[in-house]
Amino acid sequence: MLLNAEFVTRMLVGNVSYLLLVVSMMMTRMLMLRIVAISSGASGAVYAYFWLNDPVCTFWETAFTMVNVVQIALITYRNMLARFNEDERAFYTQLVSELAPHQVRRLLRRGYWLDAAAGTRLTRQGEVVSHLIFLKSGRADVLVDKRRVGSCNAGSLIGEISIRSGAPATATVVATEPIRYLSLDRTGLHTIMRSDPEIERAIDRVSQQSLEFKLVRMNKAALYSY
Repeated sequence: MLLNAEFVTRMLVGNVSYLLLVVSMMMTRMLMLRIVAISSGASGAVYAYFWLNDPVCTFWETAFTMVNVVQIALITYRNMLARFNEDERAFYTQLVSELAPHQVRRLLRRGYWLDAAAGTRLTRQGEVVSHLIFLKSGRADVLVDKRRVGSCNAGSLIGEISIRSGAPATATVVATEPIRYLSLDRTGLHTIMRSDPEIERAIDRVSQQSLEFKLVRMNKAALYSY
């Protein structure tokens, strides 16, 4: 009976390391991936040391664990260094709140904040958009064939369709009052998205939500115009 209990314990500890490793590979958030990977490495090291008496396996399982501990420490350190002013905080909380602070800082480094007067054109119909725009304050009209079809208020994204698809803008967007906005460079944005899947998913999500919101609003406007 004692032998059976020991055998079951050994089997559980021996397999849980691999199970946790598989689970970690399924994680979409890097921090959670690291945490589960640490659990996998720690259980693997315990199994190798106490049951296998294998110093080589113990060493590499421990090394694997420590690498992930160091990576979590680096993520924590970068997050602690990330500080946001009022404008940056609005972008963070309204659009990409699921990202870690250091990831948002990476995004912000690819853009710059601008103030513009009423009448400033932000996109032109038929031209590829060079920057993704987050409208921090103010309002802008959306024009298709010079006819107003909607508006963008504070918190809106502008140019997301063209940025993601590479197709020309489907509308012209013109500020109707003084505005403040974040302009994110298209090339730099794509570079970050390719290097960080979490950022790519966040941008895709917010772009999809923005598009759906605009379509609903335009449909309502068209309904009320009849």
